Amino acid sequence: MGNINYFLMAVSFSPAVYFAQEKNDSIKSNNLDEVIITATRSPEMLTKSTSTVSVINRKQIAEQSMISPDLSNILANAVPGMAFGNNQMGNRGQTLRGRDVLVMIDGIPQSSPLRKTDRNIRTIDPAVIERIEVVKGATSIYGNGAEGGIINYITKQNSSNKRISGNTTFSFTSHDLFNNKMFKSEGGAGYRVSQSLYGKLSKWDYFVNYDFTRNGVRLDGDGLVQNPRYGLGETNINNAFAKIGYNINQDSRLEVMYNYFSSLQDSKYILDKGKYGETPSLGMLGDRTGVKEGTRYNHNGYFSYKNKNIFRNTSLNTSLYFQDLYTIYDYREPPRWKTGGQSTITEKKYGFRTDFTTLFKEGNTSVMSLTYGVDALKENTSQPLVDGRVWVPELELLSFAPFVQSKIFITDDLTMKAGVRWDWIQVSVPDYTTLPSGKGVPYDVEGGKLKYTNWSYNVGLNYHLADPLQIYTSYSRGFSIYDLGRTLRDAKSNVLSEIETKPVVVDSYEIGINSKISDWLNLSASYFYNYTQLGTELVPLNGFWTVDRTPQYVQGVEITADVFPLKGLNIGGAYTYQEGKKYEEDGKKYLNGTSIAAPRLNTYVKYDSNKLHLGVYYLQSFERDRFEPNATTGKYEEGQGPVRSFGLFNFEGSYKINKTLKVGLGIENVLNKTYYTPTSMFTVRDAEYVRGNGRYYTVSLSFSY
Repeated sequence: MGNINYFLMAVSFSPAVYFAQEKNDSIKSNNLDEVIITATRSPEMLTKSTSTVSVINRKQIAEQSMISPDLSNILANAVPGMAFGNNQMGNRGQTLRGRDVLVMIDGIPQSSPLRKTDRNIRTIDPAVIERIEVVKGATSIYGNGAEGGIINYITKQNSSNKRISGNTTFSFTSHDLFNNKMFKSEGGAGYRVSQSLYGKLSKWDYFVNYDFTRNGVRLDGDGLVQNPRYGLGETNINNAFAKIGYNINQDSRLEVMYNYFSSLQDSKYILDKGKYGETPSLGMLGDRTGVKEGTRYNHNGYFSYKNKNIFRNTSLNTSLYFQDLYTIYDYREPPRWKTGGQSTITEKKYGFRTDFTTLFKEGNTSVMSLTYGVDALKENTSQPLVDGRVWVPELELLSFAPFVQSKIFITDDLTMKAGVRWDWIQVSVPDYTTLPSGKGVPYDVEGGKLKYTNWSYNVGLNYHLADPLQIYTSYSRGFSIYDLGRTLRDAKSNVLSEIETKPVVVDSYEIGINSKISDWLNLSASYFYNYTQLGTELVPLNGFWTVDRTPQYVQGVEITADVFPLKGLNIGGAYTYQEGKKYEEDGKKYLNGTSIAAPRLNTYVKYDSNKLHLGVYYLQSFERDRFEPNATTGKYEEGQGPVRSFGLFNFEGSYKINKTLKVGLGIENVLNKTYYTPTSMFTVRDAEYVRGNGRYYTVSLSFSY
């Protein structure tokens, strides 16, 4: 009965999502007819989509970046269904609708099914992102790894007809602008420099950008130094980006893109361990052991060819791409791996994808479109320690996946989409010896080849019920071999065939509505449910997270609304609720916090005039308390800690002095609230019991020419 109540609540309130746009953006302001490309790999109007899609445009990204340029925070603040960020380098626990999500940069996958880095959300700087497309729910059209949905970072390109244009931005961040310590590290001071150049030369166009960010010491609401372990404080972030295009003719184009990103911590603080539920883990001055932690480098690039009319009523989009990632984790004292150590993840991908889209017409009316093609990928991933010991051996993945996606315009008001994809995957595992912790026993595992084949399907309907209202429903099957390295490193068998390596198959269902009732009110809502026979919940084992393969389901609602009562004034909000359970021998039990986020409410008020922009945002994270402490120890199990509620106010504003010069101000945690992050509360680890940021001011100056 409770599920029905949640659905009725969603339908009765039925708020909607609004995405404001800059003048030069390709999507019009105050218009639900947005163009998206990720969901079906071909352009589509948002009002014709059969699943929930969020689009964060350039203007929104710039506004949120004034508060915090951390993509984890930007996504949590702007995307209903996205879990709260953890204020750390990693993004463990930041799920989408209770599932892991496939993150891409221009279609290049950042997530790895061989070994999760938990760094995939932070692989690019927001300054080079044109928009972020988020497709929710299992997405069969992209295959392996998209069991929770897709986040696709669409990068910028030239938007000028001049030979050279540019933008220079300087920003300064401090915990206290009004203290004489503001320029000292203990004041949390940091700065950011961004430089872009772009233009058009005959048939050539280009966009290049470089960003450097230096984060100061991170302080909580009481002015205490936060735990530096996995932290974002005292971090140097570099991002170099280039995109060059050549228009062969009006129908065809060649394009090359390269993106380099690094984020390394250089801190003079070490962990001062707190006690869960009582005192936070903090930073204290000391000499750190090991090498600098963070993403040493993340290289992404592609070479693409596009033709709008390769043959009759058919377009082509094909590309070759690569990714090369190296990330380093913190040093762990003995008895981790018996003598201590520092683990890393190396990941290299080389891929090819090609999409054809054919439009079928009767006279001048389109009756159907067909998108079809193939994806191919070669990936090598391993998890060695800095000293050369191997925790996860180098795994080699080869995959090949043809697909077809149809869109049928049954009537002017009724659209049906259906698609199928076949994945063939082979993973080569060498002979290896497990690297146990403490008193664990190593196993000599005989390697071999793991082979997977899978059919994924999707079908959906979108019906234009009335002028202001569309209703949609969909089913999709997602597929993932899910963090194979984590399973192999914890092997308790000498034979590969005896290790549980079956893939995760997620069946995802959704029903939703979009409604633009008038020029001053947009409303929408959705109810979702997904189920998998082999679960993906992370549970603790000997100090490390392992995968629980118990069957599980997740369900929830998302409700959003936007009101435009006056010219330039926008008031909006979004409410997200989700819950999940797993089927164990003694009955159903709740999923822990690594999968399920606490309910959340995001609201905002924004005002825009010709020169002035103001935005006030409020985030309310509600309580989630589903578990009892252990009867013997009186302590909560890891992952099951109660998440207490808290609320935060943020502010950002900007003023255009003239056509070329703009100043801005952002304030994170305006009321300087002292709070613990949801991740630190549900994790139940002394070392990871950390607080969120206190109040931070960011002042920026931007010059365009």
